Amino acid sequence: MRSASRRLQVLLMTTGMAVSTLSFAVAAGSPAHAAYGACTTTSTVYTGNYEYVSVPARSGNGPSCYMGQGQGSKSAVKALQDAIVTCYSQTAAADLIRDNGGVDGIYGAGTVKAVKSLQRNQLGFKGSAIDGVYGPKTRRAMMWQLFGSSGAPLYPWQCKNPTQV
Repeated sequence: MRSASRRLQVLLMTTGMAVSTLSFAVAAGSPAHAAYGACTTTSTVYTGNYEYVSVPARSGNGPSCYMGQGQGSKSAVKALQDAIVTCYSQTAAADLIRDNGGVDGIYGAGTVKAVKSLQRNQLGFKGSAIDGVYGPKTRRAMMWQLFGSSGAPLYPWQCKNPTQV
């Protein structure tokens, strides 16, 4: 009886250690931005003076969302690509969008490279923050094309960072 009790105790300890290790591996392997959920739509953000920007968003979670390669709705990816091509038109990031299918609503390898270039060269990100993933940190640092109350873009290609308003 004593050896059966000891075997059960060892089994429970081993199982507990395996579950703890697995829980740690899942938590450590999940990117921090995954908690926001993928961008599934766009959101209109009022910036003052009857001006708006359209940013990627997640239904029910507002603009706190993320997108990486193969992720995000077509409208959310297009909003990001439009902002890069319009507000950063003379940069390598915009060239990467234009040279890899243009504003097509697909978060492919070209968009990943463009976001990395934007993060590194225009937004001043360093180290692991240059990941090619669009999330709240990238959104807050970016400039976005302004639209008037009619929904038409304001010319000549005016851009604004809504968090700095």
